[in-house]
Amino acid sequence: MSSGSCSGPGVCGGARRRPPPPPEPALSLAADLSELSLDQGYHTLADCGPPRRRRDNNLNDALWLKILSYLEVSDLCRMSRVCRRWARLTTRLITRPEAWKRVRAAGPLEIAARCAGARAGPCVSSVREWRSKNSVVTVASAQLLVATFRNLTHLAVTSSSSMDARSLAPLVTDLTDLRHIDLTGCPNVDWPEWAWLETRLSTRRPPVEYIDLTDCGSVTDAGLCALLHTCPSLQYLYLRRCTLVTDAGVRWIPSYCALKELSVSDCTGVTDFGLYELAKLGPALRYLSVAKCTQVSDSGIRTLARRCYKLRYLNARGCGALGDDGVEAIARGCSRLRALDLGATDVSEAGLQILARCCPNLKKLALRGCELVGDDGLEAVAYYCRGLTQLNIQDTPVTLRGYRAVKKYCKRCVIEHTNPGFC
Repeated sequence: MSSGSCSGPGVCGGARRRPPPPPEPALSLAADLSELSLDQGYHTLADCGPPRRRRDNNLNDALWLKILSYLEVSDLCRMSRVCRRWARLTTRLITRPEAWKRVRAAGPLEIAARCAGARAGPCVSSVREWRSKNSVVTVASAQLLVATFRNLTHLAVTSSSSMDARSLAPLVTDLTDLRHIDLTGCPNVDWPEWAWLETRLSTRRPPVEYIDLTDCGSVTDAGLCALLHTCPSLQYLYLRRCTLVTDAGVRWIPSYCALKELSVSDCTGVTDFGLYELAKLGPALRYLSVAKCTQVSDSGIRTLARRCYKLRYLNARGCGALGDDGVEAIARGCSRLRALDLGATDVSEAGLQILARCCPNLKKLALRGCELVGDDGLEAVAYYCRGLTQLNIQDTPVTLRGYRAVKKYCKRCVIEHTNPGFC
């Protein structure tokens, strides 16, 4: 018989077959659920006891109404779908006039205005703030918004490529209580021509105090001049990245308005001549940003610092022609300064030391990309400005000595740096 033949039942090649493994003992239902729960990481499912009472049920209706009253109407409408109790509570809130103070809408402006007006019902006169994003705005929809919500004081229509001067005109002329306008990211908007507005505003001027035209690339010097003529009560104006604005438009600002805050950052057409005119704002100006206005130098900053001596915030980041002379003028003229950004400028150790001695109340200082700054200047800042809370020394030659000096004297300072050796 060959070696590969079977010698008996269950035996092949002289080796006995292994018996099948015995069946595993069955687990109880509770143990099975417990193990499955732990395997999946859901430890709370292992408890097979009676369900615990939800903690939010312990709050009475008065407390829930107080909590939910801080939400906007659009959020209340979403929360009404959570449970029956919240549906009842949100319904009570929506019928209150104070719930309709702020409205946030989406989609085409005309549809949003119709829906919000129908939903508000008798509370439509209580609406004070309207905010919409990426909305399709036409002249008809703007007129509908004005007709529906005549008591608006705050209007924000942002990131709308269809908003233009014709759509903006009825909002400016017909909303008699409008004080706050935010048109951030509307690339085609420009202020309506004054010749057209003059016929609609012959007896009054809108009480607008705040206008944000950030990223409105179509705003021109003529539009800026019309804006200033239209809104003599203006106090806050932001023209960030309005690249068509130049000295020719900026020069009209002191003639019409007493601004408190102004930003012309990234407006490369603004030069020292524009700062000469802005200096006429005098002590009223508290906030100014000329970041990346590459034609601004020590001369313009010197004039500005001498006349606007109550400045609290100055952003001169990216003004490559600004050096120690300009920084010294800022330090000696604006001793009340709280925040200063000198990133990517030519400030050196000497300028920092003068700044530290003259502005001991400085809270925020940015020196990112200042290649002439070193440990001596930073030690002076740390010693004299002990209330410093934020410091940016990224991409500077500051070493561990300067870093430790700031840590020693400025206990609450948050330091932004790019040196992995700082500890």
